[in-house]
Amino acid sequence: MTKKKLFEVTSLGTFIEWVNRLPQLDYGKYLFRGVPNAEYRIQASAYRRPKKDARSFEKFLQINKDLIAEARLRGHGEKDGRKLGDLEILAELQHHGAATCLIDFTYNAQVALYFACQKDFKWEKGSKDTEKAPDGKVYVVLNDPDKFQKIAPDSLEKRIDEFFQGDQLYHWEPGYHNNRVIAQQSIFLFGLHEFDGNAACIIKEDNKENILSELERVSGITQAMLFPDFDGFARLYSEDVPYTELSASDYEEYGFEAYYSTQYEEAIKNYDMAIKLSPQDSSLYNWRGRVKYGMRRYEDAIIDFDIAIGIDFKKPQAYYFRGLSKYYLKRYEESITDFDKAVEMNLDVPAVYSYRARANHQIGQYEEAIADYSEIINRSPNNPYNYYNRALSKKEIGSLGPAREDFQMALLLAEKTNNSELSTAVNNALFEMPSLVEDDIPF
Repeated sequence: MTKKKLFEVTSLGTFIEWVNRLPQLDYGKYLFRGVPNAEYRIQASAYRRPKKDARSFEKFLQINKDLIAEARLRGHGEKDGRKLGDLEILAELQHHGAATCLIDFTYNAQVALYFACQKDFKWEKGSKDTEKAPDGKVYVVLNDPDKFQKIAPDSLEKRIDEFFQGDQLYHWEPGYHNNRVIAQQSIFLFGLHEFDGNAACIIKEDNKENILSELERVSGITQAMLFPDFDGFARLYSEDVPYTELSASDYEEYGFEAYYSTQYEEAIKNYDMAIKLSPQDSSLYNWRGRVKYGMRRYEDAIIDFDIAIGIDFKKPQAYYFRGLSKYYLKRYEESITDFDKAVEMNLDVPAVYSYRARANHQIGQYEEAIADYSEIINRSPNNPYNYYNRALSKKEIGSLGPAREDFQMALLLAEKTNNSELSTAVNNALFEMPSLVEDDIPF
């Protein structure tokens, strides 16, 4: 009888196409398992421990019983002060790489595809049965409730050998989900050392690397995402993983994370390295400038913003932050020029109007300041400071009636928010206001 040729996956798109071809279900769910070598069957890892000529069901069961006994003897039979059942101990051991009777599956087809696209390290380390690196495979199993009995919480008290009676199969989702189980959407199947799937596809070795890149770019599936615990992090840097130099984008990402954690010195070190690798990337200078601005190193920040704008003048954020740096250095006219440029480039940041208004007020351009405060009030009518500052500018041009109205609105909003400091400032300003003359009374 001719063996049916399996569907060959060449990309993430063709894999999704294959998954979508699976028959619609009226009951149960599809489970997926990816293996890096298409010759591997759906088989429990504990069954592969003895040599082939020594394998038997009895040996398979004994290996699991011995493993549980050894774990208990070494003090691994409890977690968080609670005694673990046999299955729970096996799950912990499986989680950390031990060979057990449990077979890992996932609800997420793309997670299975990721594992099918890995290198087969057994082949890599010398037990090669082919000259060419092996293809991967994704198995599909229908979690049919008539075939797979669900493990209920009270079943966890059973000894492991009580589950291996006849040919009953089980599915189990551990109740104490760790981060890795959640990330991989894992479920265990067990009951026999091996069983058949309902469908499968092949991932050609030549396509594995490209598919892994697609999974990262499209779905964010990476080793770091699937193994988020400390043990998984350590595996990213094991001796069999080749060392690769960090790229400019890697340093940029580290710098960004450090910046938002207010670890400014660490952020600058990372941006320095990124700039060394990619000296014509304007965004790197822009972000390093923002870090220096956050450290109040305004002169140094301006240098970085100058370089960023020199490389790419279409950087409204660079103009905005350069304007802020100049504002705090009391270079008000220069800051206004930068704020003008940011507004001209449609930077949708209300604070740009606020700081331009403050700078205009400082150099006596009160009408311009009032116009900007009015723009901010239209956008954010419940901020008492905007009314207070606009009132100060109106007072300077002698528009006392409108100034008094703004002070009173600022006082009302400040009292609503229990802002006692601003309430005091407004009351003092109102007390110092000269008496209204007829021309100042608004109609």
